[in-house]
Amino acid sequence: MKTVFISKDAAELDGLVSFLNLRAKVHCQSLIEFQAVPFDCPKDFDVIFFSSIRCAQFLEASKHIDFNAYSLGCGGSQTALRLAEKGYELSFYGENGSMPDVVSKEFSNWLGDRKVFIPRSNRSLRSIEAHIPEDQVQSVVVYQTLLAPAKIKTADIMVFSSPSNVHAYFSENTLLDSALLISWGSSTSAVLKDYGFVPDCVLKEGSISELQELLDGRLSI
Repeated sequence: MKTVFISKDAAELDGLVSFLNLRAKVHCQSLIEFQAVPFDCPKDFDVIFFSSIRCAQFLEASKHIDFNAYSLGCGGSQTALRLAEKGYELSFYGENGSMPDVVSKEFSNWLGDRKVFIPRSNRSLRSIEAHIPEDQVQSVVVYQTLLAPAKIKTADIMVFSSPSNVHAYFSENTLLDSALLISWGSSTSAVLKDYGFVPDCVLKEGSISELQELLDGRLSI
């Protein structure tokens, strides 16, 4: 039976783990942790953009902002799904969540001359800001991402979900060349390449369903 490692906790993967347990031995473990930080909330903006559901969760928990008073945007189907589950209506949704440069261009065109507030992690690559004029962006750290390295045995299939998880993994581990590497988007792929590994597969949408379909195909080989 093949082995699979995913750098996310099982609770974040919906029904994927149950599906995979019928086909493989699965180890799900996030190698990062999160912590709220105090921040000053901007006042002059029209839109809030969430690059992940975690950004929304920490901003919501701060109770600084009424989300319903602004237009909301996000990148990626998984973030859009989580926001919808919370009852929030999106005005902009970037389908290619794993390609932040594409989303940045699309979002900038949609934004026009309005101003946007982007809550983020201290380790954010700030990719969504790439194509937005600087005077239209207020980018604020609302939480910090902490590396939580652990010893992880190389599995037949290794799924890395973020750049920070890659950094945490390689601080304690190495990879066997025989492992099939799956990357959650272009930013994660770039960091893997920095460590000398080229992903075999890259998620385009960044959704759980996309990952399930990909793993189903690979486990059938």
